[in-house]
Parts: sequence; C-alpha cells; structure tokens
Amino acid sequence: MKKQSKDLFKIGEIAKILGVTRKTILVYEEMRLLTPAVKDEASGYRYYTADNMTQIRAIRSLQTLGLSLAEIREYYYDTENLDRYLDRLMDLRATLDRNIHLLQLRAAKPGDLSVHRVRLPRQVCFCRRYQCTDAKDAAIKLRDTYIAAARTGKMSLGSRMFTVRAGSFCKELDLLCCIPVSEDFVGEERMEFAEMSALCIYYRGAYEGINTAIDALLAYIQENKIQATGGFRCIYLEGPPNRGDHTEDYITQVALPFSENSEGCL
Repeated sequence: MKKQSKDLFKIGEIAKILGVTRKTILVYEEMRLLTPAVKDEASGYRYYTADNMTQIRAIRSLQTLGLSLAEIREYYYDTENLDRYLDRLMDLRATLDRNIHLLQLRAAKPGDLSVHRVRLPRQVCFCRRYQCTDAKDAAIKLRDTYIAAARTGKMSLGSRMFTVRAGSFCKELDLLCCIPVSEDFVGEERMEFAEMSALCIYYRGAYEGINTAIDALLAYIQENKIQATGGFRCIYLEGPPNRGDHTEDYITQVALPFSENSEGCL
C-alpha cells in the first residue's frame, strides 16, 4: 500500500520524530489508546496524522507523571469516575512538588539552619515507641517499624516516615516511630495525627547532628515567645535508601508544632 497523502506519516517516521520506538506505538494501539489514520489490513502498513502525534505526546506526558497505560485509558474513556482520576493526578502533582522541593534543598549549603513555617498534613500512622540508645539504634528501630508496617499491606507510599521525640526532654531518644498507612488500617499500632502548623528546619547531614537543628528551633521559639504544641518531629526526606553512606547528603525535616495563638506567631 502506498502512502496516500503528504499529510500522513509512516510508523518509522513517527517514531523518529517523537523519539519513541515502533513497539511503543504498537503497544498504544493494543491498549486502544491510539488508532492510525490509515491501516492496510492485508499488509499491516500504518499511516498516522499530526493529530496522532499529538495523541502520542499526550500519552507520553501522562506516563511521565506516573500513570500506567491502563490508568491513561480510563482517564480518557471513563466518564463515570472523573473525581478518582482528579484525585490521582493531584497526588501525582503533590509528589512532583515534593521532589522539586528536595532538589531545592539539595542546593542549600550544609549548616543552613533557617526556620520555615509549614503545615504538617493529617496522617494515619503505624506507630511503635522505643527507648533508643543512640542515633544508630534509632535508625534500626525505625527500620523494624517500617518492616512491620509493610507487612500489614496498608502502607501509604506517598508520605514520609518520621519519628516524634516523646520524652519530657527534647534530647531524649524516647522515640515514637511512625510509618504512614492508609485510612482503613485497623490495629493497636494505629495513631492519627491532625493537620497542624509547625516551624521547621531542613537539616542536611548525619542523623547524629540533628540536635543542632533542635537546639536552633528551641532558641527560636524562646526568643519569639512561641508556644510549642507537640514533640519534635523528624521527617526523613532522604537517607540511606537513596544516599547510602553519604551521610552529609541526608535531608531531615525537623519540625515543631506550635500554637497559632502564640504571642510571637509568624
């Protein structure tokens, strides 16, 4: 079959123009996400239009966001569950925003103890409390809690694990290890954390130095007469799983909830 129009493109031409493989285009067709403008059933030759190119680029964009091909097909053709897809895309955008924020934090110099105001989200967590001897022991206890939470099958993959210093003194390693889980998790380890305002420092460095950030936050709230309403929360943004032994590149968000009615509220 000969090419019927100068406005049509062969599959090889499309693949080269868009930087995709022929197999990718054929998979899109198999998933009913793409229909060629012209297809010779006898020879199998396919020809595509500029509109088809736009379709392929849109599919690739949604894949880049993290949607599977099955989800993309539902996104286009399931008109009954639009709210679900909106929620999914909002979650993906939140994940992207977090990753952008992490890139910005990596550009910051170690030793930056500037204080930021944030909103900690409402979360349901799988929690266990431990008396830890040091930072290394705390990391082991947090990992053990993570494994136990994973075995429930209810972990929330979009949220970060954290610890809360539960002792009466801020430097005690009396830690509540918290792993975010789904709302429907039921068990004695379930704890709910309300959405709240907090002051935080994005600490870059080994866990043994986190008290530097805690001391800076304590000094800040005392100087500004701000009332804390909870224990110090260490939210682990980047650590051993993605930074290995490069402890200087670990990033921990050290947060302290505070009362909006404090005299020196920001």
